[in-house]
Amino acid sequence: MTRRMQPRRRVTVSLPADLVRRLDRQSRAQGTSRSGMAERWLRAGERQASVSLLEQELESYYSQHPGAEEEALSYALGRGARATGAAADDERRRPSGRQRAR
Repeated sequence: MTRRMQPRRRVTVSLPADLVRRLDRQSRAQGTSRSGMAERWLRAGERQASVSLLEQELESYYSQHPGAEEEALSYALGRGARATGAAADDERRRPSGRQRAR
């Protein structure tokens, strides 16, 4: 996935000294700028926050709809069983190519 370069804005942020040290150390290790590293950290944190929110929404949905998760799972398992059962039936119906011993 390629990202188009978005216009940049200069901002001033005050951070604790230990965090700035970690940011500098990490940016040197990654061969990027302090700004680039801070951007990666912010984007990763935002992504994690989105995942956490989605997980909370799913938990909330399933707690308000008891049995919905089990119904969905049963439906999916049933489809899988029917699909594998159909494949097994086809295999049993297919001639084996061997003669029966008499």
